[in-house]
Amino acid sequence: MERKELKKFNGDLFFEVQRKAANSYIFTNWVGIQTLETILLGTNQVLDMLRKEPSTGILNSNRELIGPWDDGALYMGNKWVMELNTLGVIHFAHVLAPGIYGQRSFEKFFQLAQPYLQIEVFNSNEEAESWLLS
Repeated sequence: MERKELKKFNGDLFFEVQRKAANSYIFTNWVGIQTLETILLGTNQVLDMLRKEPSTGILNSNRELIGPWDDGALYMGNKWVMELNTLGVIHFAHVLAPGIYGQRSFEKFFQLAQPYLQIEVFNSNEEAESWLLS
């Protein structure tokens, strides 16, 4: 199983990505406060992983995310989803952030990305995983 962690300059973890068993899906976990730079770094890791070995599903967890990610939502919804689609991603399971600002940023992403991916929203990683594996 391929796995990567990205850390900020101060050593704090901000992103994890992992290919799940039998290439069933790609798991991403966003941790803490995100900037456009950290979002670009994280989403590029996902694209690199998909280029090596395509997968049809992504579980995108925001359970540990803090605050808004509006600039990243615009990038992800306008550019990143097109690349995901080209690389064969169909299903996108999104686990909501606990805070309202992260949830509002997701709404911006959702409006832009909805035409390109089948997006379902969940409150837990377990629910999201069940949907992806069904």
